[in-house]
Order: sequence, then C-alpha cells, then structure tokens
Amino acid sequence: MSEELKSKSDISIVLFFFTALAVLGIAGGGFFVHDYARARSSVSWPAVDGIVLSQLEEEHAKVRYVYSIDGRSYESTRERVFLSRFLNSGRGEYRPGESVTVFVNPQDHTYAVLKPGGAGATFIICSILSGFAVFFGIGGVIWALSRSAESGFALAEDAV
Repeated sequence: MSEELKSKSDISIVLFFFTALAVLGIAGGGFFVHDYARARSSVSWPAVDGIVLSQLEEEHAKVRYVYSIDGRSYESTRERVFLSRFLNSGRGEYRPGESVTVFVNPQDHTYAVLKPGGAGATFIICSILSGFAVFFGIGGVIWALSRSAESGFALAEDAV
C-alpha cells in the first residue's frame, strides 16, 4: 500500500469518526431538550385514575398500569420521562390492583407518566456532554480536512 493511499485511508477514518461524533452530539442534544421540555410540561398534564396491572421484573419498566381518558383505555409501563429515570425513586413498589394517579399528555393520550417533572441536573449534564461531542466532532472534522489539505490531496480523488 502506498504512503499516499494509507494517509487517505487514515484521514477518511478520522473524518468519519469525528463526523459521527458531531452528529451524535447534535441528535443527543435535540433528544435531551425535547425530553426535558416534555418533563417540564408533564407537571401540568391532566391527572386521571389508573390501576396497576402488574409489577415487572425488567430493568427499563417496573410497573404496568392501565388508565382511561375520553372513554378509551390505555396501557403503559412508563413511570417517568427518560431523563427523570436517573433520579432516586422515592417509590418503586406497586401492587397489582392498586390505584395510582396517572398524568396524561393532552396531545398524545398514549404517553403518560406516574411521576411528572424533570431532572434539571441530569439535563444539564447530558446537554454539556452533547455540547462537548459537537465541539470535538466539528473540531476533529476541521482538523482532518486541514491535514488532508496539508498532505496535498483531496479525499474524493481516486487512488492511482
């Protein structure tokens, strides 16, 4: 393998890595902002009565419950919005048949939580990490492109 081809390959791999890092940072940041906005608005969602159907053993879902709104029944396993899952849960034991208060998203009745609100500190930490990913990703892309220009070849150029 010629030295020029090896350099092109190395720069392409680095460019791909930093581009992926920047894209993941942007996507993660968007997700965290959307989730935090949903968490904040969940405090003002209408509360309805629900009934616990079962206690689950899965890590991501601890409880399965049913609730009714506008004459239709819905089932969910969501205790909190995503970022709030990192909070210390004050209550995690639900017994089948127990009545619970369910907070239902007025725009999407299939989305409901048992514990409204958000985790501000978790949001800040995740947002900072997303910002670092974007910063280092874009910086890495710029660095890889400058290295490519310094080497005197274009990435799109075919190897001879």
